[in-house]
Amino acid sequence: MGISIFKNSRGLKEEIDMKEAFNIWNMLRSRYHSTDTVRLFQNLTHDRDFDIVLGQLLDEWKKYIKLYEDKAKSLKLKVPRRPPYDYKTSVQVSQFTDEYIYRRIYNDLIADLYPLVTAYRTSTTNDSVRKIIQDDLVEHLSGFELMYKYGKLKGWMDEPPAFKTFKPEVTEALTTGEAFHILDHISHRYHQIEMTKAFLSFVHDKEFQLILSQGAKTLEKEVAMLQEVALKHEVNLPPQPPASIQVAVDPEALEDRLLYSVILSGMQSAIDFHVRAVIECIRNDSLRSTFYKLFQDEVKMHERILKYGKLKGWLITIPLHANPI
Repeated sequence: MGISIFKNSRGLKEEIDMKEAFNIWNMLRSRYHSTDTVRLFQNLTHDRDFDIVLGQLLDEWKKYIKLYEDKAKSLKLKVPRRPPYDYKTSVQVSQFTDEYIYRRIYNDLIADLYPLVTAYRTSTTNDSVRKIIQDDLVEHLSGFELMYKYGKLKGWMDEPPAFKTFKPEVTEALTTGEAFHILDHISHRYHQIEMTKAFLSFVHDKEFQLILSQGAKTLEKEVAMLQEVALKHEVNLPPQPPASIQVAVDPEALEDRLLYSVILSGMQSAIDFHVRAVIECIRNDSLRSTFYKLFQDEVKMHERILKYGKLKGWLITIPLHANPI
């Protein structure tokens, strides 16, 4: 079911709230720092393939730097200072091995993910700003995947403790962290299913009821898939939620606005869950792909729910950023 959103603009001026103004500034600062670091280290690498991988990262960041800069210019926002254009040196420092450079950049990629996720889920007023950040987040995860696979190929990834069972593995084994994320995701989905079904007893808005019903079905499909993954790897499953929920509370005691805010907050927490799982799945490629797919689906649903809340007037109103336009 599609939701039509009509922007209620005041005149022709594009509006942006104070958090979005900070998000643009902060993402530019982060991208400038990462670009500066990679350009410097690129002069010190030895492996030609590694140089190509770093060049691909720089091309991706250059694209989003331009998008952030253009958006900041159109909105007359303060921006941070840009780094040097490039570095050129023939100096070779023996301590700066390709493995050291890889580990430094890999850790920076992980560090950049957290402000990206925060910027995405806190940009709620200006849809075009959020779309830039959303696309940046998705492509940053793809860049992280590229670096991860390259490091794994070169043998530069640390080996975490294995999740041990008595069943001989015919496919990729799990680390203890990966086994935890399977269990954690299943528990989180159980909680969301139970909460969503309980809320259906209180919701008054028919359209919101339909959205929650569809969401519950999606959650049940996802948890069924995760249960199969858990059984395949002998990860113990937590207790399931009740088959049905009887609520003996007056539905008028809870308003749709409150129920919506809880649902939205839960979806935003799930996005964080998925990103952390992608980062920490450093042995089992298929499992990491599963968590990445859950992340993509969560973002799509989050966009739908967010825009529906804007249409209904259920989002928290963040003060607009005052600029000299």
